[in-house]
Amino acid sequence: MQSAFCVILSKYRLYQGIALYQSLNDHYTNFKMFILCVDHEAYQICNELHLTNAVILKDEELSDERLVAAKQNRKLNEYCWTLKPAFIEYVLNKYDFIDTAIYIDADIYFFNDPSPILKNQTDHCVLLSEHDYIKRNSLIELNCGKYNSGFIVFRRRATSFDALKWWKEKCIAWCGTRVIPGRFGDQKYLEQMPSLFQGVSSITTPGVNIAPWNEKKHKFSIKNQKVLINKTNLICYHFCGFRLINKNSFALLMSKQNAIIYSPYITAIKHSISTIEQSHPGFSGYFVENYFQDKSRIYKLD
Repeated sequence: MQSAFCVILSKYRLYQGIALYQSLNDHYTNFKMFILCVDHEAYQICNELHLTNAVILKDEELSDERLVAAKQNRKLNEYCWTLKPAFIEYVLNKYDFIDTAIYIDADIYFFNDPSPILKNQTDHCVLLSEHDYIKRNSLIELNCGKYNSGFIVFRRRATSFDALKWWKEKCIAWCGTRVIPGRFGDQKYLEQMPSLFQGVSSITTPGVNIAPWNEKKHKFSIKNQKVLINKTNLICYHFCGFRLINKNSFALLMSKQNAIIYSPYITAIKHSISTIEQSHPGFSGYFVENYFQDKSRIYKLD
């Protein structure tokens, strides 16, 4: 049995997605990454890169007319959020050699071996990642939710399928960017999951899904060429708010640059850009949302 890491990619997340894949390849063995592509560019390039441990899928393979409608009626980010539970459910249903499916956002990057996450809490079917906001941002949790949907573990158990079906129906019904009571994208729903389904718990393994919203709680360091937080391995960091503007610069929408984590990440991103340029010199996956243009910090990609 294998573990599967599931990621959704559009052409705008391709550079980061390839960096994510390589970070797993560097730190973990015997894994599969299932990449669900929502546009032709991402699908074509991922296939042509011959990613040994990856299975490349098209979103249309999920075969749900409601998802087809969502693609037409929702913003790209809302559509990708809507796909998450349906995608995980699809992987577990179709590939019976997969024991555990771990959904990860494309802007996550692994600094160390993720296997401790899978070895811990084996008595739970679903593991959720808490935002763990710093105190001054704790009120954001009321709007955005206690849990971050960018890192979730589903083990092959009946309860996991029940939880996925429930979450899928919720997301298909509504998955928007507006903040309304009890709803925000795909992740506010997750707050209900522990009370509705047995075996749902928060991830207790340290160093998982550290991000701009909680990084000030931690002390970063390097020892024996490994990145640590609070003297334990940093397993993965969520580079939420990172936007590539062009091949020479990037924007940070939520934090300032921390050299310990950004130095290896920038190196990986530059390698992704170079790799894709070799086969697709005309490809451009750069973007930053218009409403963030005046609110972000700009850095050189060097």
